[in-house]
Amino acid sequence: MKFIHFSLTFFLVIVFIQVSFAQDSLKHCGTDEFMHSVFQNNPKAVLNQQLLENFTQQFQQTANTRQQYIIPVVFHIIHNYGIENIADAQVIDAVKILNQDFNKLNSDTSAIVNQFKPIAANCGIEFRLASLDPNGNCTNGIEHLLSGTTYSGGEDSKLNPWPNDQYLNIWVVKEIASGAAGYTYYPGSADPDKDGIIILSSYVGSIGSGQYATARALTHEIGHWINLKHTWGGTNSPGVSCGDDNVYDTPQTQGWTSCNLTGAVCNSAIENVQNYMEYAYCSCMFTAGQKARMISALNSSISGRNNLWSLSNLVATGTSNSSSPTTCIPVADFFSINKFACTGDPIELVDKSWNAKVLYRYWNVSGASTASSLSDSVISVTYDLPGIYAVSLLAGNNVGSDLKVRTALIQILSDTALYANGFSENFETGSFPTNNFIPDYTGNIDWFIKSTIGYSGNHCLALNNYFANSGISYGVLGPTFNITTIPNLLLTFHVAYAQKSADNNDRLRVMVSENCGKTWVPRYGKSGNQLATTTVHPLNFTPNISEWRMETVNISPNANSTNLRIKFDFLSDGGNNIYIDDINLGGFSSIENSFEEHALQLFPNPVTDHLILKLNLQHDIEGSIKLYDVTGRMLEVIYSGKIKKDRNISVDVSRFSSQVYFIQLENNGTKQIYRFVKQD
Repeated sequence: MKFIHFSLTFFLVIVFIQVSFAQDSLKHCGTDEFMHSVFQNNPKAVLNQQLLENFTQQFQQTANTRQQYIIPVVFHIIHNYGIENIADAQVIDAVKILNQDFNKLNSDTSAIVNQFKPIAANCGIEFRLASLDPNGNCTNGIEHLLSGTTYSGGEDSKLNPWPNDQYLNIWVVKEIASGAAGYTYYPGSADPDKDGIIILSSYVGSIGSGQYATARALTHEIGHWINLKHTWGGTNSPGVSCGDDNVYDTPQTQGWTSCNLTGAVCNSAIENVQNYMEYAYCSCMFTAGQKARMISALNSSISGRNNLWSLSNLVATGTSNSSSPTTCIPVADFFSINKFACTGDPIELVDKSWNAKVLYRYWNVSGASTASSLSDSVISVTYDLPGIYAVSLLAGNNVGSDLKVRTALIQILSDTALYANGFSENFETGSFPTNNFIPDYTGNIDWFIKSTIGYSGNHCLALNNYFANSGISYGVLGPTFNITTIPNLLLTFHVAYAQKSADNNDRLRVMVSENCGKTWVPRYGKSGNQLATTTVHPLNFTPNISEWRMETVNISPNANSTNLRIKFDFLSDGGNNIYIDDINLGGFSSIENSFEEHALQLFPNPVTDHLILKLNLQHDIEGSIKLYDVTGRMLEVIYSGKIKKDRNISVDVSRFSSQVYFIQLENNGTKQIYRFVKQD
């Protein structure tokens, strides 16, 4: 959507400079694309539009004496504690601009072309932030909802909808998947829980992350929401052909993306380039005909808009009185700028409470030291001992207080290495996150332990990339190593990944850090079809045993590191799921070699008494098969000598305790390591 607002003072000075900016930088409206999809798939929506159009034509012929229509509004701020989590002041500024635009109080009306000044309309529509929520609780009409869907705004981002016959729902997100600045549905065409407007946070208001260049986007979308089309008709293609919007006083136009105030392509008549339903950068008016069309929609039961402004609903939503609303109790909320750090490193905590101004607060940071006052809105804390820590915030005012507790918020890492003699992990035991593996992203999608799936067992590390947000990096931190005494500086792991379509370019990297995660260096990276371990899977991907591949990472450039941390970092590009298993370093690792990857298979795994070794060699070899524990200590030589290529060997492991063990297959110095879990 392309909207730029200028005061008359600066209009002539910078108009030519801003033409390029408007065309290249600002986004379009996505309403028509969504409406076309609705009309194709929902015959009832088509019928409702026909009935609403009939009602509109009839109602416009009647006398309408009502002077003001008040619409209760709720803003749902969908965020992940980024810049999209806009402040209440920015929302209030957006509502102020709406009320100026719909009541002809905007200062730039003086710039309206003389031909259109007589029909520039005061629509008499006022928007008020709700003071009561659907349950009758006190609200300031703005709620902040934590969700990763802020990065892929769409129907799934329409969280916690309030009844659409009582409130205008406006969802604010960081990005919209379609690339639009915002979109909505025409009256009577949407499911009740999807009815409303979704819009980018940078297109809300003129302060904070907003600007006047984009502030009229919300005016435009609300025009659609009250049954206005684009001035050139029901398409998203301005400048293509002359069209009509079913409004009697808007000239036929082809639509404009630049502010040519004398533009006259259709019928040689000057066109209404300054209309809010245009894509030009100088929108500043509705026409009297557009007003009549919107008022008709607000009076129609077909539209679902006629109850909004009723006195009973204004009382129910706390919007019947234009005076300042009742002060509510704050909803406590906060976030940590750093989710993990080493002992002694500072972590900053920020109060993001909402619903009312906080007059007092108290942080509970048990286990931490702080030089800040525990009543400050931003505090810096340090922890001396490694561990996972909870933080709570009590936020209140004269009305009351609210407590927010966030468990496992902060992960403090040891500044000394956890491992010095190699490492292995197959995710068969233990929880997640742990001191070894820590998610480096918090959202609706994250790494987790997947049960029933694994390369050498029944569990692995997984990411549901099928549902993830494109462009988001999903990381998981691994353990720390003193690698100065490890002779084999190769990290190996098994991966299973599929593309959803051939153009997916998801990327997996293995990163290392020698300074507790302050900086990272890549040591491995594959993307797209190079990363894929199988063919394209358009459906949700779950691997079978043949769809895994072992990868090798050379970390010898960090051979002198006494505290090396690893990180698996996955950048989503809309592909399919990824799985990681059997991470090995040092004495427990092996390299890709002359053995086939599945030269030896172990079952059952996990095992209680007898483990079966099934050999799948290309030919007989001279070699050995040995059993090791998790520390790298050899427990038993299972076999030594000539190994037949298709032999099965039974190993009694009943005497061993429950833990992870390794089988090593060796031939002329070439080794392959296999892992199994012993259970009681």
